[in-house]
Amino acid sequence: MLVLSENQSFMVLNALPHIGPCTAKKLLAHFRGDVRRIFSATSDQLREIHNLDHQVIDCILNHSKHFDLQHEEKSLAALRGRFLHIDHDNYPMLLKEIHDAPVGLYAIGEIDNGTKNIAIVGSRTNTLYGLETARMLAMELARRKFCIVSGMARGIDTAAHEGALAANGQTIAILGNGIDIIYPTENATLYKRIAEKGAIISEFTLGRRADKQTFPIRNRLIAGLCHAVIVVESDKFGGSMITAKFATEYGRHVFAVPGRIDQPSSSGCLALIKEGATMLTCVDDIFEDLPYLDDSPKQTLLPLASSESGSLNVQMPQISCPMEKKIYEILLREKSAAMDTVITLSELPASKVMHTLQMLEIRGLASKRYDGMFEIAKRG
Repeated sequence: MLVLSENQSFMVLNALPHIGPCTAKKLLAHFRGDVRRIFSATSDQLREIHNLDHQVIDCILNHSKHFDLQHEEKSLAALRGRFLHIDHDNYPMLLKEIHDAPVGLYAIGEIDNGTKNIAIVGSRTNTLYGLETARMLAMELARRKFCIVSGMARGIDTAAHEGALAANGQTIAILGNGIDIIYPTENATLYKRIAEKGAIISEFTLGRRADKQTFPIRNRLIAGLCHAVIVVESDKFGGSMITAKFATEYGRHVFAVPGRIDQPSSSGCLALIKEGATMLTCVDDIFEDLPYLDDSPKQTLLPLASSESGSLNVQMPQISCPMEKKIYEILLREKSAAMDTVITLSELPASKVMHTLQMLEIRGLASKRYDGMFEIAKRG
């Protein structure tokens, strides 16, 4: 019989049917953390474990019939992937904290335990507002050195990954299938970019396809891997609501982006806010609730150049984007302005003005009043 190494033993334990994370941890506890003893144990020794199902015992004793280890290792090497068991140095520390953490993860790319992870999730059937919001939140958080975690699904998840990559930041995709399967197929390019700038991870064996059971299992990993979860758009029964539920169970903070009360895709977020989630209108809302995550340098205020009407006794933050800077200066000069006024004064296309004003709002630099006018956000 082949003698299994520690990593091989964890890989087999993770793959066997009838053995979930809790049963695996029960086995590890019985054998005092030595995973190799599980597969060298006799039938009588395994039966000594309280309430261990006979199917589990059969799977352990005949593990080679249930899982082709050599084929799995060969296929994983071809993908340039790795298997990280729960005692491995690169296994995510935050994930290790949850009671039902997987005993191992398949990974392509690098997992950095030094990053601050935050999840951005939402519906596959989204609105343009939801996509833009997810993308802009991800960009701003990535600029602040957060790693954006999501599930690479259509819609909000895809926008979150793309936003992080647009800001040259890190992002992790947690899949509801094996890491050798790209789903949805239209995200093939995104998959490659994420693997280069972050990581693709899954607890499922290679070749495992997504189904109704795998997505909720995946969602618990998204919650467990992060300091907080942001839900951008979701109906009341969407998968993102499951992620939020797991986040609450694991003691993670939940943020929800508000939307229109007559929009079905907003119903989940509005329900979360009603139940106690923090309403998120800009990135700074995160740091008000979780100040320990904000280790970025504060913006330096610079004097604004004088205008024709005289010197402006106002200071403005450093803004790298030329369009944002131009529109911010218009709001400073005009005190408040309607969308049409900003479009006229900036001489920019309406779509670019709308996008830029949204970005300024998310960053907490501008705000929209009840009368529809835009103005500089008040600083505390």
